[in-house]
Amino acid sequence: MRIVTFMSANDGAIARIEMPMPSKGGMKLGWSPVVIHAATEDDARAKAQAFYDAELQRLASKSANMAEGRAKAAATRASNQGAA
Repeated sequence: MRIVTFMSANDGAIARIEMPMPSKGGMKLGWSPVVIHAATEDDARAKAQAFYDAELQRLASKSANMAEGRAKAAATRASNQGAA
């Protein structure tokens, strides 16, 4: 993960995050479409880090939910095969 900040006289500080992004071939390093604005570069960097941490947590939760769903589906298939 890499955070790049820019300072603009008109817009204040802007941060962009280069992070692993989902793609058809798996996770590939790319720029997040999220642009973070703040008054200073330090604030923008802190907001970008918080966004990245929240995104990692969201992806971990999503992965856990998918694994739980797969386990439930496998259990249902096993019980249906046993009944037949």
